[in-house]
Amino acid sequence: MSVGLAPRPANEEQRARAVVKTGLIDAPNPDLFQVYCDLAKDITGYGNATFSLFDGEMKCEMALTEGGHPDPARKVGDRVPRTETNICAYVLLDPEPLIMPDISKDPIWKNHPNAGPQGYAGFPVINKDNFALGTLCMFNLEGPKHLSRHQIDLVKKITKNIAHLLDLQIEQKEMTSQKMLEALIQFKKFDKKLTIADLETFVSISAGLTPDKTETNRLLESGLCKLNGEGALVFSTEGINLQRAMKLEAKPMKKIKMTGDDANKLIDQMFSELEQ
Repeated sequence: MSVGLAPRPANEEQRARAVVKTGLIDAPNPDLFQVYCDLAKDITGYGNATFSLFDGEMKCEMALTEGGHPDPARKVGDRVPRTETNICAYVLLDPEPLIMPDISKDPIWKNHPNAGPQGYAGFPVINKDNFALGTLCMFNLEGPKHLSRHQIDLVKKITKNIAHLLDLQIEQKEMTSQKMLEALIQFKKFDKKLTIADLETFVSISAGLTPDKTETNRLLESGLCKLNGEGALVFSTEGINLQRAMKLEAKPMKKIKMTGDDANKLIDQMFSELEQ
């Protein structure tokens, strides 16, 4: 028996394009989203929670709670077709969550091939451009499950945090591409005779690497580099100025490590913000 496709949102083309722009479809990063699946599971008491993105054709698993998915073989990175039997695909169609305390008694889904006395709650993850990029879905295979208004509101706040992360992913990718282009323009503006290989050498030096001497001749000839008193290759004044123009200067990074009470306070703060 052939299975048809699930209906698509009215803004499907732009929506799917935004999903692809996150860069997560082919390279999932569950560390970004695992905490939100765990929080949703704890808040609702459901047995499972999963966050998925939907590109033009597939549902793509991004993060799962421990114990995984109702399908025990499912794992992060798996992709399944957006068919008419995929309940989560229908969550994309409405800004409000699809909540069924008991699938077996739902007038629409009671005839689903896997329907049974179990709870389901699917929340759309809607970004700043009003595109439903994915879903945060919960399953309670142990039996029917009701959610309070307060629980629903908390999970909605979780989806807003996920949507914000997705927007940041898109913005970072666009900013990185733009910065790379601007750096290339600045490099070529200094001397049009310099090549991509010279750019690679210049960036390597900025990163603190030591390129082969045969690769540095053009940079020496252009005046971007010089040899110091010890014969080591360093940037000249022109090289330092170009490094700044290309925004390649190294900046100190702050690393924060929290344990014990500090970590517990952070978790308490996360929950307090969810309840606001």
